[in-house]
Amino acid sequence: MKEVESELGTVQIQKQMLEDERRSWTSLLQDNDEQAEIDSPEAVVKSLLQERIEKASLVDKLGNVEAQFLEKDELIRSLETERSHLRQEIEKIRSSNAANGGAMAETRIRARLDRQRALAVKEVEYLRAQLKTFDAEEVTMNAEQSQFDEHKSEQIANLEKIVDEYRLELEKAHEELSKREPTEQQDAEPRGVKRPLSPAESDAENERLSILSRKNRTLQESLSKSEQASTLLRRELEATKSQLKSLKAKSRTRILELRDNPTAQAENLKLSTITTLRAENRDLLAQLQGDQNSVKVVPVNTLESLKLEIQDMERVVADKEKRMRRLKEIWTAKSSEFREAVASLLGYKLDFLPNGRVRVTSMFHLSPAYRHGDGDVPSDSRGPGSMGNGEENSIIFDGENGTMKISGGPNSLFAMEIRPLIKFWVEERKDIPCFLAAMTLDFYDKTTRAARM
Repeated sequence: MKEVESELGTVQIQKQMLEDERRSWTSLLQDNDEQAEIDSPEAVVKSLLQERIEKASLVDKLGNVEAQFLEKDELIRSLETERSHLRQEIEKIRSSNAANGGAMAETRIRARLDRQRALAVKEVEYLRAQLKTFDAEEVTMNAEQSQFDEHKSEQIANLEKIVDEYRLELEKAHEELSKREPTEQQDAEPRGVKRPLSPAESDAENERLSILSRKNRTLQESLSKSEQASTLLRRELEATKSQLKSLKAKSRTRILELRDNPTAQAENLKLSTITTLRAENRDLLAQLQGDQNSVKVVPVNTLESLKLEIQDMERVVADKEKRMRRLKEIWTAKSSEFREAVASLLGYKLDFLPNGRVRVTSMFHLSPAYRHGDGDVPSDSRGPGSMGNGEENSIIFDGENGTMKISGGPNSLFAMEIRPLIKFWVEERKDIPCFLAAMTLDFYDKTTRAARM
């Protein structure tokens, strides 16, 4: 019963410690005196595992973003290098254009010549018109005299003919130049250039790309959440499998026990007691229902239960008596060992008396014959503590009253022998241990001198 009570106390202490621990982590999880969402260590572990999975997914996302950043950086570097190359090409083109300034000057000269040709043609036409007017005036003025300068008219006609030839040659040269310029322009035009999109088409394309990017982002978020949930479920499955494995291992463990062990005996006793009490209750109910109140009888089961109780009490009494006997034996053995140890170490024999009294006898105090060196006087067969004449050299200490009594009275030989020591150590110094030590030294000195004599 005591073992059960001690185990119960231990379990209660453990329960109190667990409750204190639960209150501590519950108070840490509460916010503003609200009920905590996590109410068990398992939920705490699950939330911690979920946070770890989310952290791992975020780290993966961060790695992907960093990779994208690196790709963008590389793209920016490539674009910068391409821009630098384009700038170099532009500089080269500008330098080449500066080098080709002569060709541009030729084009300018050609344009100037074209303008001069046009002006010359207009001037020639104007001069022709003037000549025609002059001829008409001369004809009208010299019509009567019929004096017309034929030589002058022929010279003018020749000059006009030469001018017409020059004009034809200039027209041919102009046509040839005009034919060459379109071919050069066609060769200079770039090939494979795409047609630029219209503003409406570009807006529609941008909107479609934004919708697709949003869908891609939402799908990536849902995919990451599903991966986290699957990882959490996988961890829970592994934990459940490990628990099942441990339970299976425990179920396979078999405990061997003796058939006639104390636990089985106690269980059998309880079972027999319960069976007897049930039978007694049944018989008593039958007796009450049978109207047998006039006859003073006791059911047999009641008698058997009483016998069982008496046997239990006898067994308990026998156990207690055995325990007391064993304790007495142990106490006797230990007390004898203690007395022997005190006698061998301090030189005094102790006898424990009732009412808290102790008799102290010196092991070095011998008979008067030994103390005075008289070999003819026989020593007392009772050994140390005997004065040889029936007196004892013992002192009785009373711990309850705080007194000291010398055997034989204050006028005995032993009392007269130790009176100086009593006066010096007990009456004046009030020191009992020093008094006993002084007696031991005095008796030892006397016994050694007696042995030498």
